[in-house]
Amino acid sequence: MRHSSSILLLIGFFITLQLRAQGSLQTTRDLMNHNGLSAATTNRQNNAGKLLGSPYLDTTWQTSNVKFYGNLNLVSDSLANVPVRLDLYSHDVEVRAGANDVRVAKGPSVKYIVPTNPSDSPSRFVNVREFKGEADALAGFFEQIAAGKLTLLQYPSVYVKRANFNPAMGTGSKDDELIPKNDWYIVQNGKANRFSPGRKSLLELMADKKEQIETYLKTEKPDLKTKPGLSAVFAYYNSL
Repeated sequence: MRHSSSILLLIGFFITLQLRAQGSLQTTRDLMNHNGLSAATTNRQNNAGKLLGSPYLDTTWQTSNVKFYGNLNLVSDSLANVPVRLDLYSHDVEVRAGANDVRVAKGPSVKYIVPTNPSDSPSRFVNVREFKGEADALAGFFEQIAAGKLTLLQYPSVYVKRANFNPAMGTGSKDDELIPKNDWYIVQNGKANRFSPGRKSLLELMADKKEQIETYLKTEKPDLKTKPGLSAVFAYYNSL
């Protein structure tokens, strides 16, 4: 009798968990369906051929918290723990509301995105509207790599490599192609400006702590061509 009661309790526990998950998903779907998030479309091609390549920063859906500039409803300006991905071509944020239901939030409506996957390094995608300077000419999002006295940002984007087919020679491609690109920016006094990473440029940028940075570069030998390497240098500088 006790064994049967235990089984019934266990079944009830799992049913409760499932209902809670379904309720959370339905709430998220309702917010997106009734508050200006449109259905996604992926039809991209030119007149002569296809548009090759991926427009996404990462094709994998990343569970994230999304903060909007305005309320989605009367009480909330955010979505918690929803699968999202960034479209670098349109600068939009795609949100998966269901297995076959993808919604789109226009880039200018999203303030920031914080992935919640604990297996990944901490990351944050901030709308370029949050910064001045050269950011005024951009659209989309910066990835915040390091924050502090000097904030390091990476700007992911894609550009279109146009078709170059030569009918007479029968060479080249008939298709346009999306090519990924990443640019570095430094934020000082709220202004984001382009930055070309390198030993010389870092020492000039961090001139007030030049000796400590020189020693750090010599002893730690961070790879200044990589995100982890640069992140480590900026984290060290901001700790001084």
